[in-house]
Amino acid sequence: MAGTADKHPWWGPARVPFLFLTPACMSLAVAWSWWQLRLQGLQMDGIQAALCVLGALMAHVGVNALNEYADFKSGLDQRTRKTPFSGGSGTLPARPDLAPIALNMGVGGLSLTALIGLYFL
Repeated sequence: MAGTADKHPWWGPARVPFLFLTPACMSLAVAWSWWQLRLQGLQMDGIQAALCVLGALMAHVGVNALNEYADFKSGLDQRTRKTPFSGGSGTLPARPDLAPIALNMGVGGLSLTALIGLYFL
């Protein structure tokens, strides 16, 4: 993923390497739900299952991007010693011009999550 971040730095605030956790966890939830529905003689709606996974992924992207934006704007990124699991992606301190993109990515991700949630309501 380092190659992707180098070629497309605007993806940095999403923290792409950590996003693989969401589909991994959601695949277990979907598989469990499919099994439970099958035991009851019911079928899973694939579109609804995909929307659940997409909603979770968009929530993850939104939270990551807003966290990157807030840490950059508050100055926390400059005071934190960076490790693989703390200190953010380093994208915004290196490219401050991407801060509005991070904010829009965060708001957009959480907005899509909210829209998917409203669909299920």
